[in-house]
Amino acid sequence: MAKLILSERITRGVRAVSFNRPDRRNALSIELLESLCLELNQLEQDEENRVVILGGEGKVFSAGLDLREAADTTLVQRSASAVKQTLSQLRSTPLVVIAAVHGGAFAGGAGVMAACDIVIAAEDARISFPEARRGLLPALVMEVLRHKVRAGDLSDLLLVGEPVDAARAQQIGLVQRIVPAAQLRDASVAVARSVLAGGPETIRQTKALLGAAFAEHDSAGEPDLIDLHLAARHSDEAREGLAAFNEKRDPKWP
Repeated sequence: MAKLILSERITRGVRAVSFNRPDRRNALSIELLESLCLELNQLEQDEENRVVILGGEGKVFSAGLDLREAADTTLVQRSASAVKQTLSQLRSTPLVVIAAVHGGAFAGGAGVMAACDIVIAAEDARISFPEARRGLLPALVMEVLRHKVRAGDLSDLLLVGEPVDAARAQQIGLVQRIVPAAQLRDASVAVARSVLAGGPETIRQTKALLGAAFAEHDSAGEPDLIDLHLAARHSDEAREGLAAFNEKRDPKWP
């Protein structure tokens, strides 16, 4: 069986890590997400590793959550926990994570992209959050997006759900750099080398400072986001939305 996560050393301090489900457009299965978290844990143990370039094999970065798996009610809790852990770990790891996005990043795939420190997108990239069209609530990615995207633009992304191109994604803060598709790898490595020019401990502390700055808010009275996510995953609309997707039809909303 092919490995779900590929990892290779690019140069001293830089690793390329990629989703390896090209036949499923790198859909984020539980096993894939857990494998990504395990790989990050392992890379953190070696102080030589400082930067990770996260990409996807095949035609797209990631099509999002594995919706066949998501339709299985016995897996909902584990799936939600895997998503939450992945988003949290990408933000908290001392490694600097650069998302190298080609083709498309959709739903949970766009959430993983947004959780990375820097996003470099190919000119052909398309990004969307179509969760509402599947009867799902984007509660877990909200914690990532709310510091990156202005309120009006966030409403447009989540309520309309249509894909935006790389230029629009950069305009609203989801993408930092856009390059021709053929240059995506080289551009990502160049940015990684620039990160390496900083002192290792200084870079780690700077990332921690950025995380702490964005985490400062009054959470008193706020609902637990994973509880909201799980409630939506068990809803009638989620069952219909996921069934419609897997049956390749339009959902029948009340």
